[in-house]
Amino acid sequence: MSPRPSRTRRLPRALTRPVSVMVATVLAASAVVLPVPGASPAEAAPGCGRGGLSEAQLDAAFAAPGLGATATTQGFGGGDYPRAYPLPDGRVFWMFQDLHFSNDENLLNDVPDGSPTNAAHNAGLIQQGTCFTIVGGRGRDVIGDAATVDSRTWFWAMDGEIGIDGNLWIFMAEMHQPDGSGAGHGALPVRTWIAILDRTTLRQLSFAPAPDSSARLYGWSIASTDRWSYLYSHCYRQFANPGNSIAQFDATCMPHTYLARVPKGDFTATPEYWGAGGWTANAGAAIPVRSRSVAHPMSVQWFGDVFVSVTKEDEWWGSRLVVERAPAPQGPWTTVTSRSVLGDMKCSTCGNYGASLLPWLGPDGRMVVALSSGGDFDLWRRNAWLYRPTFHTFDVPSAPSPLAAATPPAFPPGVAAAGFQPIDPVRVADTREPGSPVATLQGGRTEVLDLRGRMPAGATAVALNLTTDRSAQDGWVRAFPCDATEPPTSNVNPVAGRVVTNAAIVPVGDGRICLTSLATTDLVVDLNGWLTASSDAGLVPVTRRLADTRTGQGGVTRLDAGGVVEVEVTTPGSTTTAVALGVTAVDPGADGYVTAWPCGATRPTVSNLNPEAGVTRPNLVNVRVGAAGRVCLFSLQPVDLVVDLLGEYRRGTGARYAALAPQRLVDTRDGLRPSHASNLSDLVPLGQVAAAQVNLTATRTEGPGYLTAYPCLTRAWPGTSNVNFSTADTTAGAALLAPSRGYGCVFSSTPTQLVVDLFGVWR
Repeated sequence: MSPRPSRTRRLPRALTRPVSVMVATVLAASAVVLPVPGASPAEAAPGCGRGGLSEAQLDAAFAAPGLGATATTQGFGGGDYPRAYPLPDGRVFWMFQDLHFSNDENLLNDVPDGSPTNAAHNAGLIQQGTCFTIVGGRGRDVIGDAATVDSRTWFWAMDGEIGIDGNLWIFMAEMHQPDGSGAGHGALPVRTWIAILDRTTLRQLSFAPAPDSSARLYGWSIASTDRWSYLYSHCYRQFANPGNSIAQFDATCMPHTYLARVPKGDFTATPEYWGAGGWTANAGAAIPVRSRSVAHPMSVQWFGDVFVSVTKEDEWWGSRLVVERAPAPQGPWTTVTSRSVLGDMKCSTCGNYGASLLPWLGPDGRMVVALSSGGDFDLWRRNAWLYRPTFHTFDVPSAPSPLAAATPPAFPPGVAAAGFQPIDPVRVADTREPGSPVATLQGGRTEVLDLRGRMPAGATAVALNLTTDRSAQDGWVRAFPCDATEPPTSNVNPVAGRVVTNAAIVPVGDGRICLTSLATTDLVVDLNGWLTASSDAGLVPVTRRLADTRTGQGGVTRLDAGGVVEVEVTTPGSTTTAVALGVTAVDPGADGYVTAWPCGATRPTVSNLNPEAGVTRPNLVNVRVGAAGRVCLFSLQPVDLVVDLLGEYRRGTGARYAALAPQRLVDTRDGLRPSHASNLSDLVPLGQVAAAQVNLTATRTEGPGYLTAYPCLTRAWPGTSNVNFSTADTTAGAALLAPSRGYGCVFSSTPTQLVVDLFGVWR
């Protein structure tokens, strides 16, 4: 076999620093604080997009030198062992070992003073969609710079996640080379550290030894479920022995992976370890959860009901990427597939190694794997492309036992017996008008909306649109069946001085709907349909954009004041009797309203959206299909409209509805935040349902942004929104939350607190 890459490097620092009392003091300190220069702002330039990139997009981004270059720092020339950490604002922070800065393919000509390298032991990139910005610089490590001693003591990044404090926690391997020659024979990991980086600026807030700071290196890979963060080890003794063969590796430890766990995101907690009798506090009782080959550094992610690992078999000396799965974090691990990557080695003496399973799914819903490339030191310094990563995709393995690793839902199953019975929209209450069946809502009082005269036989829930106006203060309005206990949920969040609209499907009980409010507000109630046992129209979740007046998609253009557009939602003669639409008003020219109704019928006096000038707002719209399979949309004022198809109600098929007592499923203000690494989406355990009828509320928002409900464990972020909010806002939106692998997901483009209320499920 051809020789594999030499990783012997001496990385000069901006100033050579001998071991001194100052450095010894730093290493003994409990924390080292160091700002990170060059961190990019929270928002990227227009046109960058967001979300995790695909294999092809990443290969294209890393193909040329100089990725992320700035006016003062050369870009990414090459680096290995890529690690990617999603941030709460939609960016991704990449870290590399021994990153070399260059804007061309020759790494030897980048430093005018003749120094041999233009590099850092650890540095990286900030990614926002397709845009990248370099972080770090020559001799300036992003993490642990003050504790680094030339090429004698340095730090390499392992895995990391957002911790319970909302900041980024990265586990670091402290490397030590007694002779100061850098990454070569004798360079071994000696301790595990944790760096805490500010989630926005990436400024280093803390740098200290981990609770388990052993050289076993727990935190090499991290897989967090909605309850636990699992820390997988890898001893990483790749330079233990001399020579240029697989005998370099320490075969006594590199085949073995050990496992620890802490409560989700609480990386300051003392870990538990997987031992022969289960979980134990005794680190010495830990046993391997996987032993394979000569080196088996696992990169693990959790996908709801299955744990998945991708490994480069035997690192530099192997030839295959291996995908394994397990029903539990400790296993048993079984091989699902493997793929030869010999053909991806970039030269006859090159190798590839350091597989990293990235924490998102590509646009095709497949896993994306980063793989390091390298060769002889002098060769790749003259040909930097040999030292840049390549990328691969794999299907997410199916679970050996579906939903076995998923948290059961916190709600009863209910009786799913109802279908949707649409009606042409009608206004049933308007407290602003004389003779309204309900009066203006007052804080602490209950109004009753009696729908018994309209309710069809067998009805279990009612589809409404609720609009608040002339609200005395910000607050909430709650709708619930009067023959049940008042729940802790909300349906619409009034804002003083604004008109706020939201859809709601409310259990109907005996036909009387009770309405309570935190403060005084007027309320308008429009009726759109019923959930009844007699209807044979079931829900079929669908996700498809039907129209966008900004681009002309669907043959429609921006509406003028009083304008109407017709949107084809199904084919004529289809069994689809009604649809669930996501309708978003974009850049309204003035305050107004939007009405949806079946084409061919008379436009009703109702509203589905109440746009404000210059503010983007969506709403869920349940509407009967009209003539020629079309739905009509009217706007009082000039506006762009985006129309997404979220579900079809089809005769004789689809899921049936179970109305449930309204229940709060998630409230991150309580400090609990189950989430998944895929775009840091919040997780909602839903079990085996087709969709959940929920209300999503964004509150305490740190900036303008949006919420997206989507199945993040099987699909990439779809690029749509269910709730749009501004800074320091509280805004709600109804949504159909479809699960995958037992969980529904809610992605926030900007850090915010999230509340999820449940009203029923489709199954």
